[in-house]
Amino acid sequence: MLLMRSFSLSYRSFDDDDSVDGRSSSAQAAFKIPKVPKKPAESSAARRPSASSSKLVSKESAGAVDEEDFIRAFTDVPTVQIYSARDLEDNLNKIREICSDDKHDWDQRCIALKKIRSLLVAGAASYDCFYQHLRLLDGAFKLSAKDLRSQVVREACITVAYLSSVLGNKFDHGAEAIVPVLFNLIPNCAKVMATSGVSAIRIIIRHTHVPRLIPLITSNCTSKSVAVRRRCYDFLDHLLQEWQTHSLEKHTAVLVESIKKGLRDADSEARVEARKTYWGLRNHFPGEADALYNSLESSYQKTLQSCLKSSGSVASLPQSDRSSSSSQESLNRPLTSKWSAAPGRVPAGSRGGASLVSLQRSRSDVDVNAAAVAKYRHVGQTRGANRLPPNSYSSLGKSPDRQVRRQIKQSRPSVMCFLKIIHHHFKLFSKMTRF
Repeated sequence: MLLMRSFSLSYRSFDDDDSVDGRSSSAQAAFKIPKVPKKPAESSAARRPSASSSKLVSKESAGAVDEEDFIRAFTDVPTVQIYSARDLEDNLNKIREICSDDKHDWDQRCIALKKIRSLLVAGAASYDCFYQHLRLLDGAFKLSAKDLRSQVVREACITVAYLSSVLGNKFDHGAEAIVPVLFNLIPNCAKVMATSGVSAIRIIIRHTHVPRLIPLITSNCTSKSVAVRRRCYDFLDHLLQEWQTHSLEKHTAVLVESIKKGLRDADSEARVEARKTYWGLRNHFPGEADALYNSLESSYQKTLQSCLKSSGSVASLPQSDRSSSSSQESLNRPLTSKWSAAPGRVPAGSRGGASLVSLQRSRSDVDVNAAAVAKYRHVGQTRGANRLPPNSYSSLGKSPDRQVRRQIKQSRPSVMCFLKIIHHHFKLFSKMTRF
């Protein structure tokens, strides 16, 4: 009996879900697996980031920087104090020692580059010894801009850009040394390096107006890298907008030749930037810009004209190519010395009955070639009406047209009548002499 009772109890503990009084059995409670609590459902706003956060993420993922980022980073440095010129020299020597050795930790090199900006904020530019040590830092800047660490490259570009913005033309030697290295950063696949080099060059062009920088930029206009060529013409356009004319006069021929190559570049975006540069050149040197325009093929001239029409300006067109305005003016003004002084031409005042009103046409836009043809035709008509000397049509370059022929036929009866009158008077005179 005891055996049967124990068997029934064990059978009930494993098979029954509930006990007799409705409670769960102790065995089931012991082997029961706890339920995993469900996570609260995320809202749609939490799952989808906002537009501003998406822009921030995309910018951080791309790693690109611009001039505004550089300007904010100029003074975002630790505060230091300069107690004496000796103190400044010691700091600059330590900075040069760290930045000139790529075996130092990259973090220490970034701190050293930031300390240069801290010294500038503290007034290092007012010490004469600063400019002597600045020349000694050219090699350190170039080595830092060539570093494999993007953070070191970024800090180096920010530092040289800040030096240019503070020192201006006094940073000429440093700018001339660092610009070729910055150009090598443009085709870099790392966005932070490429955009750091571009931003540094633009800031240097804005603040350091040194003519020696122009050949350094134009020499890269024939680079094999498409990105470099595009940026070169963007830099030239920026340069022509920021600099004065006297700073550009020494390298006018180089600028004209570079822009001419850019207008014929194989890349479409490079050609667009070169066309912008052409209008910047025209603001400084209109004569050279007109000569460049006339040396281009007609297809490139039409592209420049269409670019000008889209901007809504007519004053920048060369004088010989304002088809919509100069053609009408040439019809309304009297014939110039260009027509009267030509060989075989009759002066405007000696043309009997010739009126300039006959040359005027409708007020619609007329081509320059059409105006020239009208003037040629008018000269041929006046000659046919007065007299017909031999080889009179050779100057026109073609046979007389129908109107000239009609005037010739109309002039023949008047000549015959004149001859008959003379013959009649001759007969009367002969009769009178007989008597």
